[in-house]
Amino acid sequence: MLKMIALITNINQTPELPYYKAHYFCDYIELVALVNNDDFFTKSDIYDIFDDDDRIKIEKNLNDTELGNKDSQIIEGWKDIISNWFEILNIRESLFKEFYPFCIGNKNSITLKSNLTDNHKLYIFLLLNSTQKYLSKNKNLLTSDFEEFSLIALKNYLPINANSYRFGKSMLDYDRYKGKLVHKIDLLANDLKYKTQYDKEDFDDKDNGDGGLDLVSWFPFHNDENQNNMQVILSQCATGKEWYKKQYETDKVTSNFINFKTKVNSAIFIPYDGRRENRTFTEQKEILNDIWVFDRIRILNLLEKSKEEALALKSFKDIVDKIIEYEKDII
Repeated sequence: MLKMIALITNINQTPELPYYKAHYFCDYIELVALVNNDDFFTKSDIYDIFDDDDRIKIEKNLNDTELGNKDSQIIEGWKDIISNWFEILNIRESLFKEFYPFCIGNKNSITLKSNLTDNHKLYIFLLLNSTQKYLSKNKNLLTSDFEEFSLIALKNYLPINANSYRFGKSMLDYDRYKGKLVHKIDLLANDLKYKTQYDKEDFDDKDNGDGGLDLVSWFPFHNDENQNNMQVILSQCATGKEWYKKQYETDKVTSNFINFKTKVNSAIFIPYDGRRENRTFTEQKEILNDIWVFDRIRILNLLEKSKEEALALKSFKDIVDKIIEYEKDII
């Protein structure tokens, strides 16, 4: 069993997800290694954690893969699944390079590195966003900072002449779009020089939400009142396991709020490394063909020249640094 630490809860509860979505289980293993940062965790240790949590769950998942009910088949099949997870962790170590805060020993063990760098903290921030169910508090702070984190990456991805802002529920004084949703829509439409297309009676006077839009970017034609047919990007930032359902959220803006003259581009930012061993997306069949996907490795690679800005976010002091400070052992 694993000990609890401040800010982390229910760490002994293994993910309730199908095993073919291996990246979620890899994140769980990394979280275990993070909060128990003095220990090496081997394949056998991971087996024990899952076996202690729910042996029936293990048997059910393995039976679904037609391994049968015999104990020997179950144990061997389960070890094969864990070996696959460590294969993916080993691939992460080789691809994330200076960002990866763990050592994978001969595809058989995982441990947190002893001297963590700023790059490692950036990875840990995204890992914690991916495993929020285990956070006991500050989830709203983490989610809000993920929007700002994504905005920093987006600005680095786009040309220097692009305008990019947060549109989600504002917590920062310098955000351009703040206050009631209807006012934010009006301001955005004015910025884009487009007309609105909504009925004010459809809005709650207390609605300070985002209307399905977290980040907005556009490439203006300077010194031209006619901004029709310019490039516009509407983005969602999603940290939940069903993040792919958020791809449709920005349709509210184009269908109900603003009369865009041309088709806009959509993007989604996720903290996951949702990849198979060959680095294709595990949930590719869920991803819309015309959406830009920014996942863990893409976001981190875009932050290289803006690390200080990202590390200044409140989550690093209040969550990331505090979790790193703990040293707990296996009971």
